[in-house]
Amino acid sequence: MKTALVALAAATLVGTLASSRVAHATPPDPALLEKLAHNEQEIEATAKRATYHAEEVVEQLDGDGKVASTKTSRYHVELDGTTRHHVIDSAVEDGKDVTAKEQQEARSKEAERASKKKDPPVWPFAPGSGAKYDYDQVAVNPAHPDMVEIAFKPKSPDSETFEGKVWVDAANGKILSASVRLSKPPMLVDWVHLTAEFSSTAAGPALSRITFEGSGGLLFIHKHFRGHVSMSDWR
Repeated sequence: MKTALVALAAATLVGTLASSRVAHATPPDPALLEKLAHNEQEIEATAKRATYHAEEVVEQLDGDGKVASTKTSRYHVELDGTTRHHVIDSAVEDGKDVTAKEQQEARSKEAERASKKKDPPVWPFAPGSGAKYDYDQVAVNPAHPDMVEIAFKPKSPDSETFEGKVWVDAANGKILSASVRLSKPPMLVDWVHLTAEFSSTAAGPALSRITFEGSGGLLFIHKHFRGHVSMSDWR
């Protein structure tokens, strides 16, 4: 998305959130939801057919919220026919090279996913998702009235539903950014929050950055983590 509006959204996201005018919650225009469903289809299609490179940084925090450990991984996603492969190029944890370990874990996770063949969750703006989600338009950017915020929540929360908000370009029906959390986190996970940003690429509309933070553990052993993933070179 390389319109002036989207460029502004990417560059001033924090300022936009802070200065937004809160609107009375009203259902979004059905025509806008239809456009967003089409945009979601485009984003998913790009993710399925394209390749990209990424850098992921994950920090483990101690009880005082200070960084106790940092792992930085660089990888790329490639296609072998219809099969996608997550290939670790390098990984460093607290100054130690752990590339071989991360490559083995990536192969194990790939084999596990292939054996389970689990259907992906239905995203809140995917076609047909209106049967599972409720939507409200909750804010407007006063400087750019076409930039609106839509809140969503599942009608029946479960482990594969999400709740949160998205900023969208209402004029063009494009999702600019999303802030979401799992309705019911899996076992051993207390909470996880995700923020995603989208951009236009040579391959089509795609994720450009994800930031995340969460906490979980067993009994008295809990971990607090945060990090981000930056995607680039979509083809």
